[in-house]
Amino acid sequence: MTDSSESQKILCNQCKKEIPSGALICSTCNSYQDWRRFISFSNTALALITALVSVLGIAAPVLYKVVHQPRSEAMITMPSVDGTTLRVIATNRGDAPASLGRVWVDSEYLAAATKIRLQNDSDAIIQPGSKLLAFDIIPLLDEDDSYSSSLEMYALAIQNKSAPRTEIFFQVLQSDGRFVIQSVPLDAEQLFHMLRANSDRCSAIKTLNFENGCIGRGTSKEAQFPALPKKIPKGLVEQPEIRINRQQESAAKNRK
Repeated sequence: MTDSSESQKILCNQCKKEIPSGALICSTCNSYQDWRRFISFSNTALALITALVSVLGIAAPVLYKVVHQPRSEAMITMPSVDGTTLRVIATNRGDAPASLGRVWVDSEYLAAATKIRLQNDSDAIIQPGSKLLAFDIIPLLDEDDSYSSSLEMYALAIQNKSAPRTEIFFQVLQSDGRFVIQSVPLDAEQLFHMLRANSDRCSAIKTLNFENGCIGRGTSKEAQFPALPKKIPKGLVEQPEIRINRQQESAAKNRK
């Protein structure tokens, strides 16, 4: 009978001597029998290569920081308007902080001096990642003006008509000096809710002035503007009165 141990012998891939089946190293020539037999490096060379890879893994981030110039890639996304509150998501996909520059209104309906005020000033710095920014929208309209204007927007909304063009612009300054300007349009329904909320806001304000935005026909020029009239652009002084006249004319037509 043949010994079972003999049947489990195989030949070494290098010296062709018999070795046990499953052996990883030949006991005669010390050569590997697995995938390492295809690599001509010695154990010392393999150890050096392993050490080199480890060192590169540690040094690579340091070298990257030496040759890489950090830069921001910030933008404004997912805008939403809730009454007089505007919320957006500021997303920075870069590795350096960006900053929020000007935010303003360009509208055929609202006064150019309408304020878009960041609720938290520290949010003007946009670090890498994403965060929520909240703004207060402060139009130059008192309680009555806001209410009558909301009726105009409500009429347009239920008739599926377009509102006068109204956009909120954001200027985002990148770390390398570039800047991006993005806009958010407001439709008739959003303007309706904003103006109605502003009417409620102004009803709780006792002192009406330019800073809180709750000014109307009955507000004196001294209360409307914190500076002398000669220091204020002519169009800005005249604009509230023109705006109020247009609102009242439109409201009178709607009542007929």
